[in-house]
Amino acid sequence: MDRDNADLDNLRRIVRDVDPVPDEVFAAARAAIITRELDAELAALVADSTAMEDELRFDPVRTASTETADTRLLSFDGGGVRVELEVSGQADQLTVVGQLLGAADRDCVLEQADGHVLHVELDSLGRFLITGVTSGPARLRYRSESGGRVSTPWVWL
Repeated sequence: MDRDNADLDNLRRIVRDVDPVPDEVFAAARAAIITRELDAELAALVADSTAMEDELRFDPVRTASTETADTRLLSFDGGGVRVELEVSGQADQLTVVGQLLGAADRDCVLEQADGHVLHVELDSLGRFLITGVTSGPARLRYRSESGGRVSTPWVWL
């Protein structure tokens, strides 16, 4: 029995040293646990331009020459709110352009896994622009027009 435990300890040490868990995975896990809201409705990801699954993929509207490779389109739906996002840029200089249809014009924030919370100002049509966003796990939290709390799932920007 002691020999089995020693062997398991050696295997754990080898795996930890040879193939450690990436920092991004720890950050995403920490964000999911620390900043969860149990009473908020979770909006579902309904389309993602980088998705491999057919049911999440966007149908192209523009030709490839008008779109850049570093632009990502995301759509979420839930809690009576439709969220459309366009993420562009690179690494620590991402720009997020979006629109929330059916959302209240207050209490909208972009949360990042590193703890940064960016307050999002919506115009009269629910549109917004955020610059200087860093790459990593992020989510939007907002209120529906009826006052319900809604949140997108964490996605890697």
